[in-house]
Amino acid sequence: MSEAAVPLVRDQVAVQEPFDAVYLREFRPMMRLAMALVDSPEQAEEVVQEAFAALYLRYRVVSNPVAYVRVSVLNGGRKVLRRRRVVRRQPNEVEQVGDLGFNHVLDAVRRLPSRQRNVVTLRYELQLTEQEIADTLGIPIGTVKSTLHRALARLRTEVTE
Repeated sequence: MSEAAVPLVRDQVAVQEPFDAVYLREFRPMMRLAMALVDSPEQAEEVVQEAFAALYLRYRVVSNPVAYVRVSVLNGGRKVLRRRRVVRRQPNEVEQVGDLGFNHVLDAVRRLPSRQRNVVTLRYELQLTEQEIADTLGIPIGTVKSTLHRALARLRTEVTE
């Protein structure tokens, strides 16, 4: 049996893979996820770096580091979008937000309610299964299916109009 196939055990407690390995493997998928949410490379990288920084601080106690980072990226993207809405509502602000969309479909996805947007981006940007989405968001698989169905129906009507 190869050494890689045997989990590392110290004092009968399984040891997680090193943080660096998780970071190197998951950075690009998390950047894709963040870009789908916020569409700005600079803001996407900031969201991902903050997510990994938060994971680093809690790495020893987090049981599923990949799910932790995914949820952190989703929350960070939501925070960026919320800030944009606040800036748009304040007409006296000097800072103007640029064009928010690369195309009509991405704009429609960004207008979805938070849960629907999260499910759609996890499914189609990260190619997660329904079960993986349920595990990541901590919701039942039936909720994932119905949320995805409603989101796609809403997108169909918005994009075809």
